[in-house]
Amino acid sequence: MITYTTKFPVADTFRREAFITTVIKWNQGSRFDKIEDIQWDGESCECRWEQDKVSLEIQEIPSEDIIASRLKKEDERGIWKTDFVLNYRQKYIAVSVALETTEFTTDFYPTYYPPFFVKMVIYGGYAGGDMGLPVRQTPHLIEDCGEFFGKVVRKEVRTMLPVVFIVKTVGGENPVDPGNLAFRLQGVAHVLCESEKKVELPELSENAEEGETREGKIFIFYPSSNKKSRVLNPSGRLQNQESLEDRIVNDIYNYMNQRMRQSIDTWDGIETEKVHILNRNLLSSRNAAEEENRNLYEVFGEQLEKMEASNNRLSSEIQRLTAELQGMRMKFSDREQIPALYLGDERDLYEGEIREIILEIISEYRKNCKEDTRRAHIISDLLECNEYKRLPEKRREQLKNALKGYRSLNGSLKSLLESLGFEITEEGKHYKWTYFGDHRYMTTVAKTSSDGRAGLNIASTIDKLML
Repeated sequence: MITYTTKFPVADTFRREAFITTVIKWNQGSRFDKIEDIQWDGESCECRWEQDKVSLEIQEIPSEDIIASRLKKEDERGIWKTDFVLNYRQKYIAVSVALETTEFTTDFYPTYYPPFFVKMVIYGGYAGGDMGLPVRQTPHLIEDCGEFFGKVVRKEVRTMLPVVFIVKTVGGENPVDPGNLAFRLQGVAHVLCESEKKVELPELSENAEEGETREGKIFIFYPSSNKKSRVLNPSGRLQNQESLEDRIVNDIYNYMNQRMRQSIDTWDGIETEKVHILNRNLLSSRNAAEEENRNLYEVFGEQLEKMEASNNRLSSEIQRLTAELQGMRMKFSDREQIPALYLGDERDLYEGEIREIILEIISEYRKNCKEDTRRAHIISDLLECNEYKRLPEKRREQLKNALKGYRSLNGSLKSLLESLGFEITEEGKHYKWTYFGDHRYMTTVAKTSSDGRAGLNIASTIDKLML
């Protein structure tokens, strides 16, 4: 399980020696993971140190200007792997922390936190500029980077990190402390805020709905073109700055942890690439071999090319599945790490059914809640934090439209019913429509009908019993 990942630009000065020195200094300053008597000769970039259940390794690909380190340790939670990958040719660093559970794991909910190494890179002046905006641990004033912000809103630039913009309330206060938020998100997101002076931002006005103001809101813009920007409007809600800050941090971390990483930005990907380079070197020397071995080299080369092509496909698939698995874990994990409700014996008849029905129920209940009450605040928070696809409503509309004016069960209607999970059987002059084969949810329908309202009545029965 990935608990932390980021990728941000670094300065020209952050190269092999500075990287190794910082990694060793990071380990030597650790209270729990320190390896005693680490000695580095100042030249070798293939190193390994080990003590008890903690190991630290460094490897590089000189031809690609890439160097990486891995700290591996085992404790009661499982096996931790902390990886730093520096690409000093393309001037960025990729960081990840992952946990592999074991049979001795006692805690499946590790706290998401950045390794202190990220702070050391920023404190040491090694962080670079993300499309011109410096990566740092303090917030940026919007008047100093208004042009950059406009390009972010219009999606004219693609940053490595998300951008968070904090707008002051009508009373001139910040809904969260920009300094605290920037410190917690250093190396993971940029934080922008307003000074005492108001700055006109036509980009936000153009995207706002009529009558809507920006005061007191928090805007989150993601690098991915497929991820919509998010607007948090904490005004009028009973939540303190700390809980709102946690919510923003969790949202950013969840997004970063779900992003698919390039193979070369991972420790395992670097090891694979080193094998590929070794294999290519072996192939390049085949002309020096004796003539009687030429055929053997050709066979070997063909097999090797096939193997490398297969490895590339498998590596890409692993990355894709890792990102997908991480996304599913984030999607179904509770933000507070404690679920609001536990499932009983009932199981989904289709994916997300129970969750969608519950959300529909509380959504309807919300309409009748008195504003600014505790119940209204709790329900609004649940609806905002859970994606509600309105699947029961969509099924209801499909059935209503299809059954309107029902006379008999034609082919297209039967196909639609079966796609919605109905099993259709005949019994004399009637059909039995059973929802997902569960006989608790069965209705009897005449094979032919002359009543113009029969279809709507059937749809209503199905709605009340099954949806």
